[in-house]
Amino acid sequence: MSTKKRILFFTKDLNRTGAEMILFNIVESLDRSKFDIGIVLMQQGGELVPNLPEDVNLFYLESTFTLFDKIRFHLGEDVMLNRLKRIENEFKSDIWYINTIDNTYLLKYRKHFSIKTCLHVHEYLYNFEQIASQEINLLIDQADQVIGCSVLVEKLFKPLLGNKYMTFQSAIDTHFIENSLTETKPTSGDKKKIVSSGTLCYRKGLDIFLELSTFFNDSNIEFIWLGKWPNNGYAELLKNKIDAGEFPNVQILDQLNHQEYYQTMQSADLFLSCSREESMGLVMMEAIYCGVPVLATDSGGSSLIVNDQNGKV
Repeated sequence: MSTKKRILFFTKDLNRTGAEMILFNIVESLDRSKFDIGIVLMQQGGELVPNLPEDVNLFYLESTFTLFDKIRFHLGEDVMLNRLKRIENEFKSDIWYINTIDNTYLLKYRKHFSIKTCLHVHEYLYNFEQIASQEINLLIDQADQVIGCSVLVEKLFKPLLGNKYMTFQSAIDTHFIENSLTETKPTSGDKKKIVSSGTLCYRKGLDIFLELSTFFNDSNIEFIWLGKWPNNGYAELLKNKIDAGEFPNVQILDQLNHQEYYQTMQSADLFLSCSREESMGLVMMEAIYCGVPVLATDSGGSSLIVNDQNGKV
């Protein structure tokens, strides 16, 4: 009889964002003689999915509800619970490893299964405004283990959780970066490149980045953002302003593969982080590893990474 533990990871989409890449690296590094691995994605099409090890069991948890689903719900059926039961019947997990606070709601279903639960918190204060108050109580009461990504998260949760909390310092996969880089940097004429990276959102400071670019409209400086457009009003407003020509020296590169991403990062003259808040800041680590100096707002996480040897906060 197998003594291996079966871990079922829950995460958003395995796109190339900090929390998703951390989970991907964890999955790659786990000892297969001790663990069987499954991953449940909330959305399909993630950039990292094709690179998953072949032994990983992949599932999708549909998060939208049809009219028929809503009728069944009003008749007393828990549609989401039934979807989880179908996955559990197939995988039969010992542990649920829930990635990011966006998925905290899954903890309310733990009572229906014989499992241990772990929640990995990559977020800081601003993000907690985006979830319901009862989800914080679920985190405190229903998670057997809470893992934080930095000392900032530790200060939030260690006093509340005691031994149920541990810090797993976020890091980058330098081997993966090395495999993506070439010996020579791509060039773009005589222009200097100021690069930023991350989801194009308010917390990451896209509006600040765009505003700063207007001070250099007549110069030989180009501003490049590497990241995906989310589906919300903030992103749509700024996308329309960019398309209208309001920021002529700004490029948004949202379709790069891994190699193109790191080559563009390496080619920068400066990495500019405009984040309003960061629990850590993996993209700043990437820039530093690529030999690019960092100029960052005092976002919390930036002070853990940036110093006089690699940039300025």
